[in-house]
Amino acid sequence: MIIFVHQPEYIPWLGFFDKLARCDTFVIYDDAQFQHGGFHNRNKIRTQRGWEWLTVPIVHGHPQTIKDVHISGSDWKKKQLSVITQNYEKTPYFKEYFPMIEEALEFNHELLIGLNLHLIRSIADILGIKAKMVRSSEFPYCGKEKNEKLVSMCKFMGADTYLSGSGGKAYVDETLFNDAKIGVQWHNYWHPTYEQRFEGFQPNMSTIDLLFNMGPQSREIILGGGIIGQGTSEGLTLPKPLIAQTSV
Repeated sequence: MIIFVHQPEYIPWLGFFDKLARCDTFVIYDDAQFQHGGFHNRNKIRTQRGWEWLTVPIVHGHPQTIKDVHISGSDWKKKQLSVITQNYEKTPYFKEYFPMIEEALEFNHELLIGLNLHLIRSIADILGIKAKMVRSSEFPYCGKEKNEKLVSMCKFMGADTYLSGSGGKAYVDETLFNDAKIGVQWHNYWHPTYEQRFEGFQPNMSTIDLLFNMGPQSREIILGGGIIGQGTSEGLTLPKPLIAQTSV
């Protein structure tokens, strides 16, 4: 079984959903520390000027875990829905997918984790991604150091493979995983291009940018960028993507 451990972000980018499609179980690392200035409560959308942030205001506290972060007020919802509408209402699939965004934002989520998981699950369903999702705060794992925690999560879930992003090469100790008889797969993402409303392609947008522009082609486009390699991170030879990269 392949598991993918990741902190829950707000309307994630394409690379996240590619990893989600390649795992059996997604461990939602919700008892990790909230990162200010990261993607836990914001992400990017395409605009005529290039891109801008969509940000969910939060009640700040330090330190606090992701699962305990409260959303601050509700006035932001109308403004954010308006910004999305202004920038995407003329895209081919806006009418089809905007109600999903609207439903999630209008729902009375008091905690950021609730909103993030609502959107992640809704988008995964649209993309036909069936990975099981489990919150790390809901099962026991141990370890003081990051690698020890990840190995403990893998063991508890019965996983034989840990799927790591390329950024994990900076801290993943493959020896600990090998000793626990858990293989490590390395995920890299070559961002595919696709038709956007405004001229000049902008990569690394929230996945809603792809959905509004490309609709039913979104799953194939996402899977066109993912590459999985096995073995050590040094000198890694990467195989071809699961689906050939789609360009427009």
